[in-house]
Amino acid sequence: MGEAHAERFVAEGAKVILTDLRQDAGSALAERLGENVIFHLQDVTSAGDWTRVVEQGEGVFGPITELVNNAGVLSPIARTDAMREESYLKVLLWR
Repeated sequence: MGEAHAERFVAEGAKVILTDLRQDAGSALAERLGENVIFHLQDVTSAGDWTRVVEQGEGVFGPITELVNNAGVLSPIARTDAMREESYLKVLLWR
């Protein structure tokens, strides 16, 4: 889904900052999409990674005006009242 978002934004003329935990796939997609796309390795659960990505991205393209956060966190399937607190917080708050 993130790849489709990036493709559409590029087609509309946007400059795009891609991020992912998978360096090879992210770099390959950025290269395929062209000069208005950069890739940065990012763990969305890390506040420090968000700061770094924003600073580096704005250094290349200027202020960020749109954000598509397409990250997902998998957890064991369970009823909310049966989940461990750690799993609950990871899914809802990405902690």
